[in-house]
Amino acid sequence: MKTIIALLACVLFASMASADDDPQQVIPARLKLMFETADKPLELTPVVAVQADWAIVGWRQDGRGGRALLKKTHHGWSIYLCSGDSLKDAGTLQKIGLSANDAAALAAKLRDAEANIDSPTLALLSSFEGTVMMMNEASDGAGGGHEGHAQ
Repeated sequence: MKTIIALLACVLFASMASADDDPQQVIPARLKLMFETADKPLELTPVVAVQADWAIVGWRQDGRGGRALLKKTHHGWSIYLCSGDSLKDAGTLQKIGLSANDAAALAAKLRDAEANIDSPTLALLSSFEGTVMMMNEASDGAGGGHEGHAQ
């Protein structure tokens, strides 16, 4: 009986660990915790395009939208910057600091992820003007102090 309980505990722990590592689960949960409120739900479309330690997520909230570039550090996933269409461009991603291969792969994954999104949603994702830096090397993945920004 102890063996069965120990085995079940190991299986449960392994399934929790794999769920905790899945960017498709972790990133939306973290962003919703940081920015969602009862009166301002956060919609993430596409959920996540991931390449190496970088990810892009489209977001919509309270009539606004854009794309967020996230970076995985030893603290987990943090928002690196927010922008609009510029994050669709591999050249821009490379200038930000991604390798040429990662920039091209992430841009292609984002293009594929957004292929079936309706035009009004894409227009909202594109509507973010400029670029807002949220994290830099000095913040070391701490999210730039923007936790709870929408609260």
